[in-house]
Amino acid sequence: MSFARKVLEHFRPGGGSQQQAISEAYSPSQGIVHDDERLLSRSGTYPRLARLHDGSILAGYTRFEGNLRILEIARSHDSGQTFAKIGEVTRSRGDTDNIFLLEIAPNTVLAAFRNHDLGPGGYTYFRITVCRSQDGGRSWHYLSQAAEKKAPLGLWEPFMRIGRGGEVQMTFSQEFARDDQRTMMVVSYDQGRSWTKPRCIEGANNRFRDGMTGITETFDQMLQKPVLVMVFETTRYGPFNIEAVLSYDDGKTWGHRQEVYNPPRGHNAGAPQICSFGDGSLAVVFMTDDQSRQVSWHQNAAIRVVFSTPPVNGQLQWSQPAQVSPASSFWPGILPLDHRTALVTYDHGGPKVKSLSWPGP
Repeated sequence: MSFARKVLEHFRPGGGSQQQAISEAYSPSQGIVHDDERLLSRSGTYPRLARLHDGSILAGYTRFEGNLRILEIARSHDSGQTFAKIGEVTRSRGDTDNIFLLEIAPNTVLAAFRNHDLGPGGYTYFRITVCRSQDGGRSWHYLSQAAEKKAPLGLWEPFMRIGRGGEVQMTFSQEFARDDQRTMMVVSYDQGRSWTKPRCIEGANNRFRDGMTGITETFDQMLQKPVLVMVFETTRYGPFNIEAVLSYDDGKTWGHRQEVYNPPRGHNAGAPQICSFGDGSLAVVFMTDDQSRQVSWHQNAAIRVVFSTPPVNGQLQWSQPAQVSPASSFWPGILPLDHRTALVTYDHGGPKVKSLSWPGP
């Protein structure tokens, strides 16, 4: 019997609403951030992890050699304790970064990343490029452009997941004006070879800079439905804060926009990523200068984490933030390792890995 159904069975009429009973059973508690930081690589930034079918973990990150950018791949066979370089996706003298990895079949992995051309005056062309590996990340070949456009106004930060029908869903951030950035989605029904036209799934009605999306699946304990939770940074108050939206139809439509973390006035919180645990609870990691005396975003940022109960009728309850890595730390990612443990990645003088755990019921 699921934990949610146990909650419902133990609810006694006359003692409050069903929603209240579930909310109390899932009152937010604090997860544990473990003191086990280790190197993912000697150098690099924007690290992201992907779980493979055999239990091993791929890591992707951007490494710099002079004006050359290298999207490097490492692999771990010991649950993220150690990583060894196994390949490279690409090398470029343009603005290549924001790698995201997704295994779509055994040993077949997609890498999506920003791949922009630079001229003397700045950006000249924007792309979200997709490459494919069919040997578990060792060798890579160009596959497609998921989105592309001429300058100005760019495309950033791809995120991929597999939908219920087996299709690959990709979200990314697109600028429509300097103060208007929206979350777009493209879908591939042929394992990344081609993509639908981009459509806006969030942000069309708000003149904010929404960006840096992350998505996880959980279960609404009141509605008894699976639900996706998407987090992103935004500029509702001027500086960046973190908000979320929910989808009950596997990413087709989104709603229930709500705050995840709003830092003290004048400070920033951004670059969030999210994962879910076995009981449906959630963790969001992000970078923030909320404890820095000097605000110079994104310098002076630390990595923090908040935890939430599972959604109840579309609403989330978040804990107070806990520190994962001190300033200056950047660009966190998160990957569930098992039903109670997750690995957090970030750049703190190079790509690092640390674990956190959720006690759960």
